Amino acid sequence: MEGFITFIAVTVIIFWLIARLGPLLLRWWIKKKFGKFMDPNQSGFSDSNTIREEGETIISGNKPREKVVDNSVGEYVDYEESKESKEN
Repeated sequence: MEGFITFIAVTVIIFWLIARLGPLLLRWWIKKKFGKFMDPNQSGFSDSNTIREEGETIISGNKPREKVVDNSVGEYVDYEESKESKEN
């Protein structure tokens, strides 16, 4: 009978510890997994400490990529969008 009561007491203590430590461990695990998806400007991955305006285009790299078009794909059209005023 003493062994059964000890078993129940240990089981209750283990479940209580899991209930207390489980959320903390889960929060730590989620931060670890999703930490690499943080904003590069906040995590120190930026090239310099300059503040950039919203919408600014930043080009990194030394040479531009060449467009590769295969003959089996079809005709390639390179275009730029432009805003034209509509006259009624």
